[in-house]
Amino acid sequence: MGAGPLRNKWIVSIDDYRRASRRQLPRMISDYLEGGALDETTMRANEDRFDALMLRQRSMVDLRGLTTSTTVLGHSLAMPLMVAPMGMLTIFHPGSDPAVARAAVRAGSIFIHSAWAGCSLEEVAKVAPDNLWAQIAFWKDPAETASYINRARAVGVETLVVAGDVGSSSKRERDLHHGLSMPPRPPVADYFNAATRPAWLWRWLTGRKMTYGNYQINGRPLRMDEMNNWMASNKNPGANWEDFARLRSGWKGNLVIKGIMDAEDAARAVDEGADGIFVSNHGGRQFDSQPATIDVLPSIVDAVGGRAEIYLDGGIRRGHDIVKAVALGAKAALAGRPFAYALATGGEPAVDRVFGILQEEFKGAMGFVGKSSVADLDPSIFAGQAQGAPAESVLV
Repeated sequence: MGAGPLRNKWIVSIDDYRRASRRQLPRMISDYLEGGALDETTMRANEDRFDALMLRQRSMVDLRGLTTSTTVLGHSLAMPLMVAPMGMLTIFHPGSDPAVARAAVRAGSIFIHSAWAGCSLEEVAKVAPDNLWAQIAFWKDPAETASYINRARAVGVETLVVAGDVGSSSKRERDLHHGLSMPPRPPVADYFNAATRPAWLWRWLTGRKMTYGNYQINGRPLRMDEMNNWMASNKNPGANWEDFARLRSGWKGNLVIKGIMDAEDAARAVDEGADGIFVSNHGGRQFDSQPATIDVLPSIVDAVGGRAEIYLDGGIRRGHDIVKAVALGAKAALAGRPFAYALATGGEPAVDRVFGILQEEFKGAMGFVGKSSVADLDPSIFAGQAQGAPAESVLV
């Protein structure tokens, strides 16, 4: 159940999907999806700083050969956009990770499976075997980490994404107001509100069970009411660069580190053998009062100096946001919430539509700035910039 083709026909933007998802989800779930840490300053900045960058329109440019294709770590993409790792997609729609992963395959993209997913890596690998990266965490028990890496290897994953942005606990006050602990303990008002969302409630009662299915106890998926104890036993505040170096020595595939927001850390990651630097502030969900990702991108590009690929998430809501990120040095951008909005609103077909919306907007923006290939996007596309102006100047 969910929004059908007629309703989706009138949805033409990511913000339309955001608003539509609010009508589909109980308030406590939509707040979980849309909320950020503390005052949500960083979350807002991610979008606001993209909006502040103005583009330079060019005229009479031959665009007959315009293509949006690119590559990441040797893998072809239809456009420089991938799906950021998102935990617990099941609470939005029982299609969960497989639905988004199948849409990513059709769109010529890559799906990054979250270490905190509600379904197993193995299930997703069945529907996206060649379009799948796996996020990992360094758990307190090295055997738990090693087991997950072996599972990734067994299903053919070639790229691991190390979670580097969850070392400390976050405080999301919207969630606290709704009692969204593990297990959830919402106030009575939220039960009444959930009753006004019958489609979501029906899916919750009859669809995929909400578990932390990426991990198991005694051969069965970890239940939500077991997650607190499991996390208390396995969370590792001592994870450090030595762990990353050990992983590098034992993993023969590609290695990406997510959560880099500092040039010094980016340089260190490359020194330790990272193939990709994932500039991310967790969508403003972990640590508030830090810069937007687009603000720190130029300094990280300079620090890496071409020794590794760079990706960016946080605030991607339009195709021209992807153009801006690539022009400032990102090999590709990633989005999370836009796909979750769509999943909650209309399931897998709506996720397909979000890929289509962003593809269309990205191609249009490329044409307006007079670039016919992704490789040609550079700081000269920004308004007020002379040809070849340094990237940093567009952010002053």
